[in-house]
Amino acid sequence: MSRRILKVALLMIASFFVTPVFVACDSADDNVPEMNQVQASTPKTVPIVQVDAFTAPSSSEITAEKARLYVKTSAALVELGVRWSERIDKANDTEKIQILNAYNVARDQLCARVGLAGIAEYNWITAVAVPDPKNKATFEAAGMRTNTNNN
Repeated sequence: MSRRILKVALLMIASFFVTPVFVACDSADDNVPEMNQVQASTPKTVPIVQVDAFTAPSSSEITAEKARLYVKTSAALVELGVRWSERIDKANDTEKIQILNAYNVARDQLCARVGLAGIAEYNWITAVAVPDPKNKATFEAAGMRTNTNNN
């Protein structure tokens, strides 16, 4: 995976975990309308989803549904890398390790939320199912351009 794609994916994960939260405040002084809503300083987090264990199937043939999920996940992982790239570039070495660990969790979570069994299934599809010429039409029907070489 290129460095740019990695950065994109990391940035996307950050957007999943941090969103602003607004809370209502009771104010004794009704003459201060701007105090009725304030932005809380604590970020709202997205709950962690269960990532199913992945066991490689005996056949490399893929279903149309898995191909569709793979294509959707691929686009999301690229976006994720774009969103995290600047943060990685600006971090020192110690922070980069922490960011990359969080990025790995985020990739796994992203894959699970889309419908795959985490990054393990995504990687298996990339390494085994995509290169299989039997799957070319299935991936193309799902919207992916393939470059399967029949040699």
